[in-house]
Amino acid sequence: MVHVGAATQLLWLVSQTWYLLRIVLRMAFVLVNNLYVVPAHFVWMLCLQPVRIARPELFWELEGMMIKWMSAQIGWWGYSAGYKVYECGEDISHTYNDGAIVMVNHQSTADVATLMGALQHKGPVVRRIMWIMDYILLYTNFGLCAWVHGDFFLQQGQEYRDAMLKSLKDHLNTRYSSRNHQWIVLFPEGGFLRKRRERSQKYARKNNFPILQHVLLPRTGAMKTILDNVGPPVAHTDGPRQANGTLHSNGRHVKWIVDITIAYEHGRPLDIQTLTSGWKPPYPTTLYYRHFPTSEVPRDEAGLTKWLYERFVEKEELLSHFYSTGRFPTGASRPGVRTTGEAVEITFSPWWMLSIHLFYLCSTALQWYTVSTVIQHIL
Repeated sequence: MVHVGAATQLLWLVSQTWYLLRIVLRMAFVLVNNLYVVPAHFVWMLCLQPVRIARPELFWELEGMMIKWMSAQIGWWGYSAGYKVYECGEDISHTYNDGAIVMVNHQSTADVATLMGALQHKGPVVRRIMWIMDYILLYTNFGLCAWVHGDFFLQQGQEYRDAMLKSLKDHLNTRYSSRNHQWIVLFPEGGFLRKRRERSQKYARKNNFPILQHVLLPRTGAMKTILDNVGPPVAHTDGPRQANGTLHSNGRHVKWIVDITIAYEHGRPLDIQTLTSGWKPPYPTTLYYRHFPTSEVPRDEAGLTKWLYERFVEKEELLSHFYSTGRFPTGASRPGVRTTGEAVEITFSPWWMLSIHLFYLCSTALQWYTVSTVIQHIL
């Protein structure tokens, strides 16, 4: 019995040692991954500046391709640790080449990484995407890459609201339009569910709005600013249809609102620390898609607020169904809308991921070789 007990303790010690070692190795890999990807990305951007001057369309296509490769690595962190992602709901494949506002519920820091992985196989979407993200992310290593790409950083707080909306308007009419971006990712709740739920429910009770548990009442400022500036033309009573903002230089506008509902198993959100370290036992994340033509969305503030609240009440119902049954509804929720049926796992090709890592490793090696050669010639 003593030998059996000693053997059991030894096995437990070995398993715990491997568990801790695996976490350390994964975090070391993510750190090294950042060190050889981000600097290489910036050097490539500098080297391609002549192309930006001579052929700006080509430059932004190349830059978008490299942003896709970079975001693929972030999405792959969780996948490589066993945190699988599934998608289901309405078929949105016909929206991939159009302008769209992507409306997502926000629960944790894992949401962005999950979306980066999920959008990889959706045509040109990742190359031409514009994120609206919290201002604090600008001071991260990826935030600097996102700034070059043309993403928008939103500073939270009522005191910044008017200034931020004006900055967003200017951003849409300059960076968004000139860089041929198409999809705009927006988190209308304005923050994480766990941090804002109590305040949102208090506001709902005070104003006789629905009391939500799994989502927050959305904010309309950024959505209205986007629709007013790059949305579809609106009809005026005293004349023909006109655009009430600046459209793409090629005449296109935002045609769709793509509604993505993120559900974590049993309502337990993952976070970016978990995706990078793999310290929690793996459990899946599921994305549910819907889409709406922007031409059917009210443009006045009261109408848009009502429309958004209705969509988030529907998100609440979808998440309640998911948490009680373990799956989203499989049938069409609206007549004439095609659905994808059962949830499908999102996967990454190992050879594709290997080729991306090799590209950045070789780029980093070449850059360091060039720098060392120049230093030697100077000395």
